[in-house]
Amino acid sequence: MIFDFCGKRPKADNLNMPKVLLVDDEPSIRLTMGEFMKRAGYSVVTAADYDSAVVHEAEDLDVAVIDINLPGKSGIQLLQKLCAAEVYVPVIMITGEPNLSVIPEIVRSGAYDFIAKPIVKDVLLNAVGRAAEKKRLTDEKRRLEQEIKRYAEELELRVEERTAELIETHKRLVHQERIAALGRAAAQVAHEVKNPMAGLLLYSLHLKSKADKFGESEAALVDKIVDTINHLNRRVEQILNFARPVSLTLRPGDLNQIINHVLELLHPQLTANKVEVRFSPNQHSATAMIDESSLRGALMNLVLNAIEAMPQGGTLSIAIDQTGKTLRLEIADTGPGISEEEAKNIFEPFYTTKAQGLGLGMPYAGKIIEQHGGTISLKSRVGEGTTICISLPPAKKEVHDAS
Repeated sequence: MIFDFCGKRPKADNLNMPKVLLVDDEPSIRLTMGEFMKRAGYSVVTAADYDSAVVHEAEDLDVAVIDINLPGKSGIQLLQKLCAAEVYVPVIMITGEPNLSVIPEIVRSGAYDFIAKPIVKDVLLNAVGRAAEKKRLTDEKRRLEQEIKRYAEELELRVEERTAELIETHKRLVHQERIAALGRAAAQVAHEVKNPMAGLLLYSLHLKSKADKFGESEAALVDKIVDTINHLNRRVEQILNFARPVSLTLRPGDLNQIINHVLELLHPQLTANKVEVRFSPNQHSATAMIDESSLRGALMNLVLNAIEAMPQGGTLSIAIDQTGKTLRLEIADTGPGISEEEAKNIFEPFYTTKAQGLGLGMPYAGKIIEQHGGTISLKSRVGEGTTICISLPPAKKEVHDAS
């Protein structure tokens, strides 16, 4: 039966009972003092000397009551060992009267308190009660410090992540503004060129209509002029299309079907370049919120680039998969690949690795993917081909009103 100081019976709660280590070489004293503390609501473990006391880990103790005089190693040595532990344990030393000369050494060694023999029950229980409260407060302080440290580390990590996100967003905004400015400038130039080009085309076609008055070589020259003007007009139109703002109308669309349609349209180029297609559609849902027309155009640019990278034949691999809440599309070719420096600039307008071309296909595709809320990246190594990785948010499930 356990009694508190007033003789009342407290609630039994072994999990919350402070654990006291009692070390004394006299069995009768251990028995008496142990009984006092047990009745006061403490869990008590006893030891007769240093060696039998150190088997108890400091982490498992709340208070230690140690006699200064122990056989073998002294109680002060045991005090020093407990005070050297990482976990704080308040130690109450028992001294014999009138030998109080060791008190300064006890204090220097880290004792929380000391009591003199003969032991008085109330003195013992008051000292142990204060020590147990000291232990509780110290442990709580340590727990709060660790919690604060953990929160500080988490906050620091979140700040770093958020800062990185803001830096990346700023870079993207600067990049997009630069692309927009470049597009506006190019569009202005293209617009200035477009009307004169239209006039030249009319003049050339008029000249061609009188080809029967020319010799064969002159007629061929006129045809070349018309073809060149048409080629320039297509380039001008490409620039204007890139510079125009894109207005998307997003609807649920099946990415599997769009890829199949693109491959059908590019079948002549695939056949001419002897390119083998390996398409791995998503067997489950490949539905995303897309503007089908603009996305089809972007994907056609990407697939056409991959085909043109394999003029002597190769393999075009296309795979669609869903990772978590993201639809992933990969377009890989077995062409010669590009260098790391080229890969860094591949989405820059008017940058191209081809002998011919404006370098607007990849930037246009990137622009369309980003406006769909997705991301696009390129992985390539010289001699190992190129892979385009696209991530798109899936279509939101419709919620039907049960009423």
